Amino acid sequence: MSENPAGCATPAVRATAASPAPASIFRFARNAFHLLTGNAASVGLGMITLAFTAQILGPALFGILATIEGYCRMVDQVVRLETWQALIRYGAETLEAGAGDRFRSLIRLGLMLDFGGAALAALIALAGVSLVSPWLGWGVAEATMARVYCITVLFGISSTPIAVLRLFDRFAVVAWMEPVIALARLGGVVAIWALDGSIWQLLILGITLQCCQRLVLGWCGWRELMRQGHTGVLQAPLKNAKQMFPGFRRYLFAANATVLIRKSTQELDLLVVAAYAGPTGAGIYQLVRKFTLAATKAGAMVQQVVYPDLARTWARRDLPAFVSTIRQMEAVTLTFGLLLFASACLASDRIVAILGGGQFEDAVHPLIAQTFAGLLFLSGSALKPGLASMGLQMAMMPPTILAACIFYLVLFLAVPQIGVVGASLAHIAFNLILLPASLLICSRGLRAADQAPSAGTG
Repeated sequence: MSENPAGCATPAVRATAASPAPASIFRFARNAFHLLTGNAASVGLGMITLAFTAQILGPALFGILATIEGYCRMVDQVVRLETWQALIRYGAETLEAGAGDRFRSLIRLGLMLDFGGAALAALIALAGVSLVSPWLGWGVAEATMARVYCITVLFGISSTPIAVLRLFDRFAVVAWMEPVIALARLGGVVAIWALDGSIWQLLILGITLQCCQRLVLGWCGWRELMRQGHTGVLQAPLKNAKQMFPGFRRYLFAANATVLIRKSTQELDLLVVAAYAGPTGAGIYQLVRKFTLAATKAGAMVQQVVYPDLARTWARRDLPAFVSTIRQMEAVTLTFGLLLFASACLASDRIVAILGGGQFEDAVHPLIAQTFAGLLFLSGSALKPGLASMGLQMAMMPPTILAACIFYLVLFLAVPQIGVVGASLAHIAFNLILLPASLLICSRGLRAADQAPSAGTG
């Protein structure tokens, strides 16, 4: 037996196969198809919705709506622990071992963390509105809208259901929910546009759809547990949780620490642009950011599909299949990133004109810079779930902290001097540090795992 990085004993068996088993390949291809088609549909609908919203509001009001949403998301991601990575990691091991009782205890633990974290985050978000309002230039109306939008933070309870659905290969449920919500959002925005609606109506639409999506995800996850025969989750024992899941707390905090730092850079940037460049600058940056985030959803899709399979493969110590999967996915996402950046370089003015119209013409150069940051982000998409499967989040902490420090240094120096494009430069600096560090740590972890069996037998 050899000890894995999270502290859980797993068999140190080195597979001789050079690639995943046919069943695993079929499962991966099926899951990838569901997420790819669902993602493509939601991205297309999202781009149309973005164009309608930007042209309904104009840069200034669009920026106000963006900062309200960004503030609530930032508090939610800073305070609430995302449990799905830890649940998939430990859930994959318990399911492989046929330990149904332990699995039900694990899910109950995840639910308790989800509900407690969402309630705490909502309270902090609500109390913090008065503190950030002067910095962001919010008046009474904007502060009121932000307090109402805090309802979405209270409904941040989808992490455990997502873990359940992914563990049981129910990717179609998660994948097709995105375009359904995107279609509903587009229909709502078009109706608001036709009725010459206001920012308040767009805000209420966003709140309603977010809350409904998370409730439906929760119901789907619960139904899948029942379908798999895992009843009595709420009565599952937790007295010996520390012994049942050794290293769980450390893994959970390590995973969230790196995600927290990364997510803070993806939310605070908009708030800094709003503070220094005003609501118009925030609106321009939000248009650029939304386009790039939609395009880089391919990277998130790869992580969602790959992570459960990588967790199972690592638990079996099938190193050739583990490495092969990472390489294949990195090739796919790198190609997509290059196409995205080339498109922005060749047609950024047309993209901006289609999305925002003439009021957003200052978004051309920020779009090129932001898509280059997106290229760097996509280049490491498969490394992230690989490192999570190996339990190397703590090893990623020093480079992540360094990258974040450089990010904030560039952000607070560049945005006051050169405006919106300074935020994109900060993202480029962050990824230029984190990408090679991720590759180096992953390579070291694989070498250590490859040497472990021979060391143990010698």
